[in-house]
Parts: sequence; C-alpha cells; structure tokens
Amino acid sequence: MAHGGIIATLLDEAMGKVCRFREVRAVTAELNVEYLKPVRVQDEIVVEGWETDCKGRNLFHAGEIRNSAGDVLAKATGRFVIIGDAKV
Repeated sequence: MAHGGIIATLLDEAMGKVCRFREVRAVTAELNVEYLKPVRVQDEIVVEGWETDCKGRNLFHAGEIRNSAGDVLAKATGRFVIIGDAKV
C-alpha cells in the first residue's frame, strides 16, 4: 500500500499544477486529504486536479486519485496563494 504521505504529495502536486492554467506561481497554504480506500502500489492509478474557486490571490483546488475501475481512493482540497505578480 502507498504511504499516506505519498498520496498527499501526489494530490498536492496535481492540484498545484492547475496553477499553470492561470499562468501564475502559487504555493500550498492548506491541504486537506481524505483517505477512502487503500492505494495499491502495483495498480495503475489516475491522479487529477482542478480549480473550484478563485478569490483574490487565493486559488481553491480539488483533486482525486482513482483506480482503473474509476473508484475514488483518495480526494483532497487545497488553498493555493499566488506569489509574485498575479494575473487573476
């Protein structure tokens, strides 16, 4: 089974990459992870992230890890703060 810290890292990274669609650099301010089912290291997984809201310099994202059957194994929400010049 994948360690919870690795699962959190995958979700944080997927959600963090969403900032590129706004062409901004942002850092993680908050990260909340729900571990729903074991993530088996030998199985193929899908990790996705998307934006849910934007308020000023705060970007709110969500993400999921799913197995090949489409079952959600873990999900997360995060708040990312834009650093530098914002193009929001």
